[in-house]
Amino acid sequence: MIMRNLKYDMPSICLYYSSKLEDLTRMNEILWGIEEEGIPCQVFCKEDSLRSEELSHVASQNSRLSVGIGIDENVKVTLTLNKLNKDEPLFAASLDDEEKVLRALGANAGRLVKGIAFK
Repeated sequence: MIMRNLKYDMPSICLYYSSKLEDLTRMNEILWGIEEEGIPCQVFCKEDSLRSEELSHVASQNSRLSVGIGIDENVKVTLTLNKLNKDEPLFAASLDDEEKVLRALGANAGRLVKGIAFK
């Protein structure tokens, strides 16, 4: 389910994750939540040691849908919109959270694009 190095020209949510993450299987819950909402997502590995807030902010700036998700080396996950302050993401979680929390975060990213109520 994890895709890498796709072009930015496709309208999609961008998810940036730290290259220092060892186990990416829990990220699938986020991707499945996005997929349930029918919104495309592009996933990119980033070599920088950025915080999740910074990763999600940059991802939202590069997303044609203005929505970004960042996962840092400490497994913190943040979801943001490009118009929000970098240090004030919309949602935050951890890859260690329950699967339903991660799936809801992904679904909420898709719902943000659609402009409908969050889960």
